[in-house]
Amino acid sequence: MAEKYIHSCTLLIIYKSVRQHMKKTIIILILIGFSTYSCSNSSSLSKRKDDISDYGLNGKVKSLKSEVFSLIQQKDTFRIGNKENSSGLDRNITIEFNQDGKLDFEKEYYANGKLINEVLYTYDKDNKLIKRKEIDNYGKGSFYDNEFLYNSKDSITKWIMSNNDFKRIHKIKRDDKNRPVKMEIFQNDTIVYVYKIEYDKYDNIISEKEFKSKDIPIKIIDRTFNEYHLKSKEKVVEYNTWDTLVYESHFFYNSDRNLTLEKHNIENNSSLTEIKNSYYENGKLKESVSKPIGSSYFVITVEKFNKKGDLIEHSRIPSDESSKEIWEYKYKYDYKENWIEKINFKDNKPLRIIKRSIQYYE
Repeated sequence: MAEKYIHSCTLLIIYKSVRQHMKKTIIILILIGFSTYSCSNSSSLSKRKDDISDYGLNGKVKSLKSEVFSLIQQKDTFRIGNKENSSGLDRNITIEFNQDGKLDFEKEYYANGKLINEVLYTYDKDNKLIKRKEIDNYGKGSFYDNEFLYNSKDSITKWIMSNNDFKRIHKIKRDDKNRPVKMEIFQNDTIVYVYKIEYDKYDNIISEKEFKSKDIPIKIIDRTFNEYHLKSKEKVVEYNTWDTLVYESHFFYNSDRNLTLEKHNIENNSSLTEIKNSYYENGKLKESVSKPIGSSYFVITVEKFNKKGDLIEHSRIPSDESSKEIWEYKYKYDYKENWIEKINFKDNKPLRIIKRSIQYYE
């Protein structure tokens, strides 16, 4: 899928690993509680189908197993080599879903078959996620236990994250429309972060504010929307240790309400990144071209997708005499239109092959 440009506002964010630095964990939990930094309308959550669709899969998937192998070139062809460790989005993983399309577990492995990490999910009788356990088998084998509490409208109001060394409590306040408007993060009974959100009468998120402790500003985001409730302008103020950054992004759409032009990180009229998108008739992203403006040296990035939404080409074009780099991806699909084989090339040379085995309930 066009993951770079088509953002998800769903609880999929929960499933991203929080084994990394706690600051990244904080960003993740914001997305869980508020649907912020990746979307701008609170109704987006209600459009979510299930975890299967979040993974870009079709059909009633029961399990998915993905394996990464090297490719060895032999004259005008190539053969499959040894199994490789995960690389970027190409991963050695096993995922299982329950019959309601919810994740049961996700496990990632080294090329030698040793388990790297796993995430286990527990649901209540109403199929609400109530526990999520992350186990990192690398090194000492750290873990995080996550517990989620809900209100009478089945919305998260508290998230407790803990292991043997610490405990953090995230309290989410909701308004009379059940929209999240404030989140306070406590550690050792002390508020460490506060997040606030404001909406317009159409449920568009027009303001996001992030604070350290109770009132030390970290980031403030203000948005405006067009008549179709699509984001048209976003202003960001970041309060750093040595300075304050202020920049804007402007968004333009075609008659089908697809994003066709984004002027990103505008600091002044001569410094920004311009992103141009084109689409297939089915509404899927066809091509996205990102070009920095205002620098003597820059790299243009071009991404092309097929009609199913899968990336088929990624290229980097330097503004100087450096060589252009092109990555290409070729797919094979099963009867549900899920890809089961992907071959990666760089500058026409084979890199690796990813094989996926997908089982269905149907």
